[in-house]
Amino acid sequence: YMTGVTDAALRDMVKKGILREHYEERFRTPDFSEVPKAAPPVLSAAQQEVYDGIAALMDENAPRAALLFGVTGSGKTQVYLKLIEKALEQGKSAIVLVPEIGLTPQVLRQFASQFGDEVAVMHSALSVGERYDSFKKIKSGRARVVIGTRSAVFAPVKDLGLIVIDEEQEHTYKSESSPRYDAREVARYRCWKEGAFCLFSSATPSV
Repeated sequence: YMTGVTDAALRDMVKKGILREHYEERFRTPDFSEVPKAAPPVLSAAQQEVYDGIAALMDENAPRAALLFGVTGSGKTQVYLKLIEKALEQGKSAIVLVPEIGLTPQVLRQFASQFGDEVAVMHSALSVGERYDSFKKIKSGRARVVIGTRSAVFAPVKDLGLIVIDEEQEHTYKSESSPRYDAREVARYRCWKEGAFCLFSSATPSV
């Protein structure tokens, strides 16, 4: 394209061994492979107690759910990170739902620094091409940690082990346009079907 050379000239050069041709799939998704790796989270005594309780339930390999109740800034995300790490060690995948797109970039930075290119993002602000590539990356098993808004609950992850619903009391988890659904109920159903763990998290839990 840059030189104005035709395809025929390029093919001829490949035949003569001057050039080498190969195909490479490039995703139209954020590349997290270059994000600096962060040290694993160190949990406080209270966080460790919460983690140990949930980890014990996850080890049962049966459908389970729990509520992580903690005020804003109490370090709930650190617990998520450790639980996701556990799910990955078990050969499973995880989905983390956030209530709005505005929260996604800050959450992504934290998760990408821990899990690198195994992270994929899904939300409505992505272009059709970006969403398609995220879907392919998840379905192929190359991404085992999915971060997104309510529609990410349908992500085609392999071997689902954990769904985290952050700020579960938010009304944005309910879709008011067709198809109408409540992402929290879909998450519970998926975990029940796949023997996974569903973690609700909030500082002001819904009834």
